[in-house]
Amino acid sequence: MTCFPESDKAVLVILIAGIGDLVMASKSIRAMRKGLPHGHLHLLTSSEAAPIAANFPYLDRVWSFPVREFRKEKSQILEMCRTILRLRKFRFDTVVNLYRVVSWSGALRMALLFSALRARTKIGHDAKGFGICLDRKGREDIFTNRHFVDAMVDMAILAGGVADDGGIDVFWNRGIEKALEPLLRVDRSTRAPGIGINPGADRPEKRWNPRRYASVADRLAEKLGARIFIFGGPGEESIASRVQEAMIHPAANLAGKLSLDELAYVLSRLDLLITNDSGPMHIAAAAKTPVVAIFGPEDTVYTRPYTSPDRYRIVQGSAPCRPRCPGKCENPLCMEVVKPEEVLKACLDLLNSRGFEKPG
Repeated sequence: MTCFPESDKAVLVILIAGIGDLVMASKSIRAMRKGLPHGHLHLLTSSEAAPIAANFPYLDRVWSFPVREFRKEKSQILEMCRTILRLRKFRFDTVVNLYRVVSWSGALRMALLFSALRARTKIGHDAKGFGICLDRKGREDIFTNRHFVDAMVDMAILAGGVADDGGIDVFWNRGIEKALEPLLRVDRSTRAPGIGINPGADRPEKRWNPRRYASVADRLAEKLGARIFIFGGPGEESIASRVQEAMIHPAANLAGKLSLDELAYVLSRLDLLITNDSGPMHIAAAAKTPVVAIFGPEDTVYTRPYTSPDRYRIVQGSAPCRPRCPGKCENPLCMEVVKPEEVLKACLDLLNSRGFEKPG
């Protein structure tokens, strides 16, 4: 086999998943760059996560794949095919899929993608038959009972990555900061915290009741003089409005008004984010913003905030069906049993540990 100089090597990392998954994969992508300091590192990711990935200093090129758009509009298959054809122009040294394979259909789709790519070495999760397509395999249990961040780092090491002791990362275009300063200005002389509320999530069964979010936000405003910000991505404006309408105290409703760059920066400036298990939760954790995370059907072992233990609290209700939720749930008992008092206590505990106390 011909040996190529390291500067000519090209590696494709595949992480076709959501925003939170990409942020969790940042440590693995950093490891890939450490293992390939002078080569070309590409990333294929979902179109919704691509704007965050574009800011990663470790990457030479980001490829956008409209997976979620395809679920709504089948004509997106044309754009997906065009992207694959453009990728076929490259002869990659290595292609690695960082994420787990959890279904036979998912394994088949990834196998079709891998078969279309030109690479000397193909690496991925050996599950659901996907190992047939691979030259190097991550063992079947590599994701079992482990945080996704740690499991994906092991996948990166298998592909030649070099891990470090750091956490996950998030980056934004620094050019946006000045324009957002007036929005974020808080009177620090009163030690009043800036607190974010993120009532959205990618699935309805992961969302806590908006009225309960409003109750917690009002009580934090009363106890600490907190300034409240409400967040939400495209399509979550109505959920954010329900929180705002249920509140007694004023709140800045930013749902649908921020780009991903802007969201990452604003979250980095908060003193606390109260959130469902979601992309913004992982962004805040990466930005080292304290987080109170409300979990329902998901197992926290896999997706808890990946940050220092003194920067997060988890509130999770007890229900007989969790953590092995069968899928979509019309009556998520695990979220319903989480009471505002529990969330408020977690918020006050975290804020008090960081020097925020009742005014006066």
